[in-house]
This record gives sequence, C-alpha cells and structure tokens, in this order.
Amino acid sequence: MRRGTAMSEVWKLIKPLAVYYIGYYVIRMVVGTLLAGGGMSFLIEDGSSIVNGIAMTGGCAVLFPMIGEEREEQKKERERRKREREAQVYGEARDKKSVLRYPALVIFAAASVVFFNILISLSGLMEQSDLYRQTAARQYAVSLGMGLFLYAGVSAVVEEVVFRFLLYNRLRRSGGRAAFGIVASAFLFGVYHGNIVQGLYAFVIGLLIALVYVRFDDFLAPVLFHGVGNAVIFLGNMIPEVYDIVFSPVMFWVFGLITVAGSMFLVREVRKGLQG
Repeated sequence: MRRGTAMSEVWKLIKPLAVYYIGYYVIRMVVGTLLAGGGMSFLIEDGSSIVNGIAMTGGCAVLFPMIGEEREEQKKERERRKREREAQVYGEARDKKSVLRYPALVIFAAASVVFFNILISLSGLMEQSDLYRQTAARQYAVSLGMGLFLYAGVSAVVEEVVFRFLLYNRLRRSGGRAAFGIVASAFLFGVYHGNIVQGLYAFVIGLLIALVYVRFDDFLAPVLFHGVGNAVIFLGNMIPEVYDIVFSPVMFWVFGLITVAGSMFLVREVRKGLQG
C-alpha cells in the first residue's frame, strides 16, 4: 500500500513533464508524416527547429487542463497569503513594487546567460561533446527572425509553463519548501536538455529563473528572463558584430559582476520573503 501511494505521489509530481513529452512526440510524428506525405520531408531532416517548435506548442496545449488546475491552486495560495499579511507592515511594504524591476531583470538575464556561456566555453566541454555540437548546428540552421520567434518566444513560454509554472509549484508543495522546488525543477530542466553542456548550463540558469519566479511572484518574470536569455545567445551566435561585443573579455567581467551581485540579491530577497 505504501509503495503504491509513493508511486502515485511521484507520478503526480512528474505528470506534467510526462504528458508534455507524450504530446510533443505524438505531434512531432504526425507533423513529420504530413510533411513527408506532402513532399516536404526536407523540413524534418536533422530535427528541424520549425517542426520542433510546432511539437513544443502542441505538447504545451495538451497541458491546458493542468494549467487551469494550477492557476486555481495558486489563486487560493495568494488569497491565503494576502490574508496573512493584511495586518503586517512588512506585507504592505512588499506590495510596493518598483517600476524598475523588469528593466533590471532584463539586464540580469542578459548578463547571466552570457557569463555562464563563456564559463562553459572556457571549460572545453563544448568541444568534447558531439551531441552538443549536433544540437547547436540544428538550432542555428534557421533564419534570424524564425530563430527569435522559436527560441525567445515559443521555447521560453512552453518551457516555463512546464518547468516553473507546473513542475516547480508541484515540487514546492510536495517538498514543503520552496528550496526543494527550486533545485528539483532546475535539475529536471537540465536533464531535459539531453547533453552535458546544455544540461549544466540549464541547471544553473534554471536555478536563477526559479528564484526570479519566487521573487516576482509573476509568471511573466521567468518567461521574460528565459526569452531575453535565449535571444541574446542566439543573436550573439548569428551576428558576428554582436558576438564581438557581448562575448568580449571586458563584458565577461562586467556581466560576471552583475550576475554575482544579482544572484546574491535574489537569494537574499527570496529568503526574506519566505521567512516573512
């Protein structure tokens, strides 16, 4: 009985990711079959990013019932927290949100992704991973406009729905602590990327995005962070002039300072908010 209950709890936690994967691969197979039947098989060769974007969108659509349930659950949690803070001065202070927080988030996102990309590049892991090089070749084999739409738009929204909106919140409630949800969702985010290079990068960035989600208490924040981060890296690799500026030695140190300072601020604010 206990074993059955434990398995049921595990399934409840990972259900969003499992359902997303099933929907993703079924839709990818259907789209691939239709394209092949229509004489457009070239679009599915080497794992086309366009087909991948369609499959990601479809996989996310399958999650709509769970998204609705999660929205209701979060609505109840917010109402409960509001009632608990109504008589507290601290709660009143937290309601006063700076208009500069989103511009600051954009700067922090851009700095963080570039800083950690450079660190991973310096480690030599990129050159040692054939799987990463194959993945990167597919990702950059699209036009500039299509790449921005797929990576800064579709990918950012879909992955944040799966890993932060659904998985993080379920893991947080299951573990009884936000810290568990932050680390566990970041770990799954890293595994999801399928190779050691992107996996390590996604784990670290996943930690930051989850912290941002907790700090802002607004789904727009992680989507913005993710979208800006993907856009900066994509543009840097597609446009040599952007790469020369963004990935210069001077900017490495500038972005490093911003990343460290921003991360420390995030951790402090999240801890303060959870304790309050």
